[in-house]
Parts: sequence; C-alpha cells; structure tokens
Amino acid sequence: MEQIYKYSYKLAPQMSSLYVQNTGRQRCSPGYSWGPGIRDHYLIHHVLAGRGTLEVGGERYLLEPGDTFLTVPNTTIHYFADQQDPWEYVWVGFGGVDARQLVEQTDFSPRCPVARQFAPQQIAGLLTDIYDDYGTAPWSRVAITGRLYLLLSFMIQNSRLVRTGNPALRQDCAQAAAAYMMSHYERPMTVEELAEFMAVSQSSLYRSFRERYGKSPKHFLLEYRIQRACELLRRGGLSVREIAYSVGFEDPLYFSRVFRQLKGVSPRQYSREQDSRPQED
Repeated sequence: MEQIYKYSYKLAPQMSSLYVQNTGRQRCSPGYSWGPGIRDHYLIHHVLAGRGTLEVGGERYLLEPGDTFLTVPNTTIHYFADQQDPWEYVWVGFGGVDARQLVEQTDFSPRCPVARQFAPQQIAGLLTDIYDDYGTAPWSRVAITGRLYLLLSFMIQNSRLVRTGNPALRQDCAQAAAAYMMSHYERPMTVEELAEFMAVSQSSLYRSFRERYGKSPKHFLLEYRIQRACELLRRGGLSVREIAYSVGFEDPLYFSRVFRQLKGVSPRQYSREQDSRPQED
C-alpha cells in the first residue's frame, strides 16, 4: 500500500472559520479498510482509480473512478478497497465554524454522501492542489485554506440548489449578502450592486431579506451603519461629520436625519446622553 498523508495540528479551531486538518493521496492494497469508526471533522474523498465501498447510515455505496464522497463529523463510517481492483483516492479533512454552513450548500448531505461523476477532473484538480500546497512553508497554511474555499465554492456554484433556484438557497444568499454588507458598510453601496455581486435579481434579494430578517436590504444596511455610528459616538473624539463618513454616509445631514429616525435623538444628543451616564466602577 502506498500512502502519502499530511496532517495539521488544529490551531484554535474554535476561532477558525475554515481550516484544513489533513490531506493525502493513497493507493490502497486489496481490501484495505478504515473503520468502522468516527472522525471529528469533515472528509471529502475523490476516487482517482480503482473501486471501493463506503458504508454509512446503514447504506452501502459502491464507488468507481470519478466518484466523490463526503463524511461528516461524529458519524460512524466504514470504507474499504475492492479486492480485485483496489482504489486510489485523494482527500482533504477540514473543520471550522463555517464548515457546516458551507457543506450544507453543496449537494452533499447525511442522506446523500456520494456525488457520482460530478465534475471529476475539476474535483480531482482542486483536491490535488490542496495536497500539493500542503507543507511547512510560511505561505502554505494560507494557500491550502484558500484552495479549500475554492473547492467548496466550486461545489456550491454547481449544486442543484443554485441550478434550480431553491428557496433555501435564497435564504443562504440573504445571509451571505448581510455578511458582505457588514464587512463593507463604510463605503457607498446600492442594492443593485449587491444583487449583482450575489448573482441574483434585486427582487430575489429583497424577498430573501424579508424572509430571513423581516426587512429590506436597504433598511438592514442603514440599521447596521447606525449601530456602528453609536459605537463611535460612545467612544468619543470624532465629529458627527467624521462619524458619518466612517460608517458610509457621504452626506452628514442625511446621516443625522436617519440617525434621528432610528434612535429618536440626534447624534449630538445621543453623545451627550452617553457622557452624562454615571461611570461604572
């Protein structure tokens, strides 16, 4: 059996959005198996050659070259190579606080752990890139994390949810759009620009926001900007004009008007009220 395995000690995984735990490429001997057992992270295997079997959830899946399978944390799995034509596969193990959400946007699920002949050349290439970039060089961890994002991005982009415009995806789209706005609130932004960036229509984005947040994208952005403005006012040291520009308002008068509509007082009044509050020991 020829096995090349690369392992990464998890560095503060609770704080990592996504990280590669291990990666490898293995040409198995006849009947070679792993399990039954569980892992504490996700694993994506892609079959490059030969055949093998995956057993999970009481089901058995016979796999061939070009097939890909995913196993999820804390689920009993057993997989083994064919006796006559043992498989060779490449894999990546990963985790992180965003891992589950990203996986749920692909076609994989506990009831559907196998993707048969799903873009085999592209998947093999993306996984091999992760494997090739894995190492101890200072840039390696950044490179493999980026390549893992590319792999999951490809799977999401080509999933049935995207192709069919599933309502569940519209909600995920709303969540992603909200995250984008919270990361870029300080610069001018339109709903048209946001919809174009998310590759959906403005009407779809609006419906998604109403379903998930009960408000329009524009109102969501205004509320978030004012929330950030309140933090700057409490901190002190900046003028209303400086705060307006800092949170994405090009017109300080418009900023003051929106602030009063949402908070019931002007920015200056809000600042004075914060200054007059008794200080805690």
